[in-house]
Amino acid sequence: MTKNNSIKIESINDESPYLQAVIDLWSPNRSRLGLFPKNAFIEHAVKRQILIAIEPESKCIGYLLYRNSYDRITIVHLCIDPSYKKQGISDLLVDELKKITKERYSGIGLNCRHDYGLRSMWSRLNFVAQYEKPGNSKARKELVYWWFDHGHTNLLSSILTQKLESKLCAVIDRHIFLLLCQNENKENEAAKLLLSDWLKSELELCITGQINNYIISISDSKERNNLLKLSQNFTSLPPCNNHSLDIIKERLKEFFVNKKVFIDDIDVPHLARAIASDSHVFITNEQDLLEIADEIYQNFRLSILTPNELIRQLDELRNKPDYQPVRLSGTSLEKIPIKKGQEELLTKHFVCDSQQENISTFRQNLRRFISETDKFECYIVAEQEELPIALFIYSKNKNNELEIPLLRVSNNPLSATLARHIIFKSILLSANENRQFTRITDPYLEEAVIKAIQEDNFIRVNNGWLKINLAVAETASELSIRFNDIGSCLSQEYNFCMKIAESLNSESLIKDIKASADFEKFLFPAKIIDSEINNFIIPIQPRWAQDLFDEYLAQQILLLGQKKELAFNREAVYYKSAKNSGGLNAPGRILWYVSEDKYNSYCGISSIRACSFIDEVIIGKPKELYQRFQRLGVYKLDDIMKIPQDKNGDIIAIRFSNTELFKYPIPLKKVQAVLNKKSTFQSACKIQNSHFPTLYNLGVLNIK
Repeated sequence: MTKNNSIKIESINDESPYLQAVIDLWSPNRSRLGLFPKNAFIEHAVKRQILIAIEPESKCIGYLLYRNSYDRITIVHLCIDPSYKKQGISDLLVDELKKITKERYSGIGLNCRHDYGLRSMWSRLNFVAQYEKPGNSKARKELVYWWFDHGHTNLLSSILTQKLESKLCAVIDRHIFLLLCQNENKENEAAKLLLSDWLKSELELCITGQINNYIISISDSKERNNLLKLSQNFTSLPPCNNHSLDIIKERLKEFFVNKKVFIDDIDVPHLARAIASDSHVFITNEQDLLEIADEIYQNFRLSILTPNELIRQLDELRNKPDYQPVRLSGTSLEKIPIKKGQEELLTKHFVCDSQQENISTFRQNLRRFISETDKFECYIVAEQEELPIALFIYSKNKNNELEIPLLRVSNNPLSATLARHIIFKSILLSANENRQFTRITDPYLEEAVIKAIQEDNFIRVNNGWLKINLAVAETASELSIRFNDIGSCLSQEYNFCMKIAESLNSESLIKDIKASADFEKFLFPAKIIDSEINNFIIPIQPRWAQDLFDEYLAQQILLLGQKKELAFNREAVYYKSAKNSGGLNAPGRILWYVSEDKYNSYCGISSIRACSFIDEVIIGKPKELYQRFQRLGVYKLDDIMKIPQDKNGDIIAIRFSNTELFKYPIPLKKVQAVLNKKSTFQSACKIQNSHFPTLYNLGVLNIK
């Protein structure tokens, strides 16, 4: 029970004398609250799911009726006596609900009609607008779904935290957000630089829930829905302590009053949320904020920067790019098995001096790894006769686990790229050998390697880093059972598998395409097939496939004596005509159909040879797209200019990542049989989600 300014908040049961008063409050408001039989009130009272507000004269002046489902609370009714409105009664009722549900439930949700104009109230109570949908009434009025998160740590929030820890997190204000959502023009040139390709590996552009709450205030429903959709392209900050957030909001209001600076009521909670987070950077063009940036930093430890200032500072800090997706495999850089006699050279080159690693211990371990060929595979990456630039060891002692006891990358411009590549290839190797886990146990990892490990969503365990890697395509429910079975029969450090299983059972996961896409990336190479992620077959010429992802096609050319470069990058970009786009969108999955070669230079083509994840689909002018993605692609500008343009002079760029080459390429006839149509895949085509697991399993396991 809560008391505040002589108003009492308490829950009632079915024997309470106030139950009839609750029904009497509902009755004149039934047109807004909806039909609700008396028996339903009684049922909720029996469950003590009705909170009431009682004034000093013992009169019931408001009530809140709710229900629970799984780990969520849903507000069904919130009704206040008209003579007591705007006196904070709603706040008291909702605050009591927060208090009594905090420990057991993940949060509180509700549907509220957009035209009721209650955005400011729900925003004030730290609820965040999630989406809109048509109501069930004849009028089909838009309903806004509002959500208050209790901030419990779960696997999804852990993934997000790990993601934010690996990059600089910068919160953008609503004006920058709107500029980034517009087509390029002179007004948003500076802001659009924040989307530059070279920034993606080190900068995470973040928004807070207040952006959604601002969008909901826009009267035009088409614009609202478009902006809500675009907001999903940005990382939303994870929940924070709401009590701390309220304190920061009050401090900010007082600060701005003292400075005689007017800040819109919509922007104060947004700024407060940025301060409450682990982000220390706020991006804005608002002159009022920029003029007092130093004082904001002194009081709240938040740097206020323009887009240009942020980019300039990042550029100065970078010196050399951390991530350079250059084409290396199949050229003079090779993965070479280590031979006996190389121990001294490798010890001198790869012992970790910065962490005072013992040279004798390193040398002794290396000798053991090299000599025990039945247990370890030892490799370096080197360029012809040059010094090696990477060293890694595979231990295959466990049937269910690929261990990497040593992973070293020398300090050079390719360090980050090499680390990402080695880790990614290790995960694929582990999965291809039907191992369930990849474990990295090297205790002397460099910062670039740790960053790459975190980006691949390894879990920190007692003696290193652990990732589960199952090459399966199953429903969320099937995956949940599989992960739970794995975690329950192994030791305590594998308990995260059961947390994954629990998260996969979340009702909202498969309905939220961004959440399911993020989660699928976390689970890579596993696929959640009942999510709403779309699937596409995209045709690609062999010459582009070999450059972008298909090392086996490239090796065929190498065997013929022609030197051919291979994509070494973890992500890449593919350009195609904007005509016949097949509804391409992101997030999504690609099955790559490698088409025929008129010169008969390749074997194993006219088949689906790989699967990738679509991160972004952009329509634009060839030169602009080339400038944006030139560090990712293998294309020259001349190649891109030859792609047929639409009537606006546009083409499509598809940024993709996490490519798996299939063990068993799927020939055209077999693909046609699965799809039950005679398509020859002259252009991109969307396929039914039910067909994806069949094709994926054919490529990975050679089974339907």
